[in-house]
Amino acid sequence: MRINYFLSIIALFTLTLTGCSKSDDNVNPSTTTASADLLARTWVFNDISIQTDAKKYQLPSTLPTGQGLLGDDNVVTFKKDGTYSYLDNKATVTGKWTLTDKTLVMVDADQSTSTWTVNTLSATDLKLGSITVNLQKGTNLNDSKVYSKEEASVGGAGLLLLATLDKSYGGTIDFSKEPEPKTVQFLVNGKAK
Repeated sequence: MRINYFLSIIALFTLTLTGCSKSDDNVNPSTTTASADLLARTWVFNDISIQTDAKKYQLPSTLPTGQGLLGDDNVVTFKKDGTYSYLDNKATVTGKWTLTDKTLVMVDADQSTSTWTVNTLSATDLKLGSITVNLQKGTNLNDSKVYSKEEASVGGAGLLLLATLDKSYGGTIDFSKEPEPKTVQFLVNGKAK
């Protein structure tokens, strides 16, 4: 799988469950029109974390390699007609979205599905959590009998980005002293543009 695909997913949502904002315009996501209306706007995602079963790791905007984590794919537009779009290497990527209760499901043009929990949705803030992947469910994330395509993508991208934070690869965290992750989940925060 292409790294840009992973970065796009991360930038979109990417991938800690935080409390809801105390803003008066905050709506508990549900199947209401108000929730869809709040989501239908352009969002800029610049805050990405990886939550494991034991700890939350904030991803820097620049990786230890000097490469930027986010490219042009961190701005997503959700339209009221149930479609979304973002740029990936200056090419427009489109798909369809649905919001039911606190679950946002996005299906891209290749029919790849990504499922997100909406933790906060207001006129100015959108906080999402990807699915949580149990890394102990199988021995290999590529085993399609154990992991869905979405689980393999989130799990693989999560482990790859955690590795970039490791001191062994130029990062700032000594993972030999960190708890071994049993689960991974992306947490992303966006601001309305």
